[in-house]
Amino acid sequence: MFIINQVLKADKIPAGKGEELFKQHIAWFTKHFEQGDFLLVGPYTDKEMAGIMITGAETREAVEEILRDDVYYAGGMADYEVRSFKAAMIAPSLADCAGK
Repeated sequence: MFIINQVLKADKIPAGKGEELFKQHIAWFTKHFEQGDFLLVGPYTDKEMAGIMITGAETREAVEEILRDDVYYAGGMADYEVRSFKAAMIAPSLADCAGK
């Protein structure tokens, strides 16, 4: 499994394109969530223009392939930190956290 920390670079986002790019980003992560590539997606509440994604991808290469499709990735408009981890415990109530 991998956790992906994404931070947008505000100075790299073209003027007047922020809303359009964000809509494309939403479509990208929604598609990958619906396909099962992402297990959890969400913005940070204490940091603007940043968030995380958790994926059950088998390899870092598979993660990189998913990330390459993000509109922010191709244009160098975001930093991505990809960390591998092993889920030792998962709370049965994890789904109850949605939206909190």
